[in-house]
Amino acid sequence: MAIRTKIAAAMAVLLIVAVSIIGFVTVQAVSSHLIDQVDQKLHGLLDQGSVRSVPANGSSDEVLYNEFAFLVFDESGDLVLDFPAGYKDAPYSLPAIAAPPSESGFFTVDSVDGDMTYRAVTAADIDASVNGVPGTYTIVFATSMEGVEATISTLTRTVVVTGLVVAAIGILAAWIITRRGLRVVDQMVADAEHVATGNLDHRITAADPRTEMGRLSLALNRMVSRLTDAITQRDRQHERLRQFVADAGHELRTPLTAIGGYVQLYESGATPQGEKLDRAMSRIGSENARLAKLVDDLMVLSRLDEEVGGDRELVELTQLAQDAVDDAEVADPTHPVTLDAREAITVVANEGQLRQVLVNLLTNARVHTPQGTAIEVSVAQSNGWAVMRVADRGPGIPAEHRQKVFDRFYRADASRSRATGGSGLGLSIVSSIVAAHGGQIRLDSEPGEGTSIEVRLPVARLE
Repeated sequence: MAIRTKIAAAMAVLLIVAVSIIGFVTVQAVSSHLIDQVDQKLHGLLDQGSVRSVPANGSSDEVLYNEFAFLVFDESGDLVLDFPAGYKDAPYSLPAIAAPPSESGFFTVDSVDGDMTYRAVTAADIDASVNGVPGTYTIVFATSMEGVEATISTLTRTVVVTGLVVAAIGILAAWIITRRGLRVVDQMVADAEHVATGNLDHRITAADPRTEMGRLSLALNRMVSRLTDAITQRDRQHERLRQFVADAGHELRTPLTAIGGYVQLYESGATPQGEKLDRAMSRIGSENARLAKLVDDLMVLSRLDEEVGGDRELVELTQLAQDAVDDAEVADPTHPVTLDAREAITVVANEGQLRQVLVNLLTNARVHTPQGTAIEVSVAQSNGWAVMRVADRGPGIPAEHRQKVFDRFYRADASRSRATGGSGLGLSIVSSIVAAHGGQIRLDSEPGEGTSIEVRLPVARLE
């Protein structure tokens, strides 16, 4: 059942109950008031002494209409005189009272023919003369309730009709008000269904933010935006994973194919003992080493995707850079490496991962520049950031490749081929580690002027 129907039904029930209670109380109050008025008339009749002036023969030719009926009972309880109410030519049926009431007071009784109701009062032990016979009598005065019953009947019909009209108007008003008030809900439902069809750019129509519906629409819009971002991020991650798996498979196929080819040559006897076999075994060893390095890099990237920077501790970058420079000079003396670090700078990071950042940057600079190219490493502090910079004076990177060098398995030029042993994952690992530490990475390069990669990490706050 729709909410507007529930509200209209509830309003109908409340109105009907309220009108019924008000109508019942009103009819009862008016009925009691009219009966009290009749009782006052009867009481006034007693006070006027009418009980002592009963007509001698029970009728009067001079009275055309008599409002009261009289019943007179003697001491033995016999009806000795009756005087009907009504018109002279068409008197009303007498009250159905065959014996004097046992108690005095006001009461209601039907007529003899049952077509009329009387309101009566009893006056007992009245000394009077009836038909010339003095004695003690019980006299019953009664008056018709026809006027009171007609008034009550009219009032009841009026209350019922008025109540039904008021209830109908109230139900109609409640329906209209709820329909207008819930129109914004219908719009929100339509918008939500539109979003559910896959149109994630659509938003809920905003209502007045001061109302509950307005706050709900804003909350739904925030929820849709977050869901859209999550879905977009998920799709991006799925695409990235798909591309990663495809690239990884492509990279792994080459060394595996080479190893498999040499094994087949050996098994077929095409590589007899001697220099040719040694060269084949050497190639198998180099391809195996390259394969192991590629698998190691893939595992590093996998861990970085699952973890957020690993275990953190205070790391002094100047000493870390000095160690990396010393290792680079030993690994490749043909590339002079200098360090510029004037002060100790501490960050909160995973030391092993930061060492890998510097190793990868230095290796990338050595591999992709000619022998004798100088490499400069610097560590400085700027506006709350620790800045590590690795620059070379090599050939630089063309503009069309600069935005992609941090992509996984990407190689910018022929020098970055498989023959050099590079897998295209070094800078991707650097980018992932820096991002996991809440840092920033920036590349500056111009063809013929060299390449500079700058890593920024938040400086540790020491208290």
